[in-house]
Amino acid sequence: MSASYHFEHLQHFTAGTVGPKGQRTFYLQFGNPGELVSLKVEKGQVHALAEFLDQLLEDIDVDRADVPLPLDLIDPVEAEWAVASIGVAYETDAQVFVLVVEEIVESETDDPATAELRLSPGQALAFVERSRDLVAAGRPPCTFCGRPLDDDDGWCPCHN
Repeated sequence: MSASYHFEHLQHFTAGTVGPKGQRTFYLQFGNPGELVSLKVEKGQVHALAEFLDQLLEDIDVDRADVPLPLDLIDPVEAEWAVASIGVAYETDAQVFVLVVEEIVESETDDPATAELRLSPGQALAFVERSRDLVAAGRPPCTFCGRPLDDDDGWCPCHN
């Protein structure tokens, strides 16, 4: 069974990639000095999380001074486990976002590892901005099917 994590306060929370365009691996990385965790995620999960947080942030006053920098991945980047699902809630009284991340498991009898993270609105806003840049930096989508175009010539199999 993989390790589970619980962070009340995070100094580092970001998404990032390793590898060239078209072969990038996406990671969610979080932690504090001396305890840094990287989880493997899909590009679509990063995009969906960023869009959902952005919707929630519309109703929250964010202090721009609370937006952390830098947001780069910190080496070494080695995934503890791969992410199956991400749940998000906002605790109004504490003014924090609560993320519950669950591991992909091989067997239905295995208990998935989880990570429970608490983010300030500034951390959520920084994640949204960073994630949009990451997703946009990939290969452009085909106008017909939405799949990423081939880097070499912009070709897609649906053009046949």
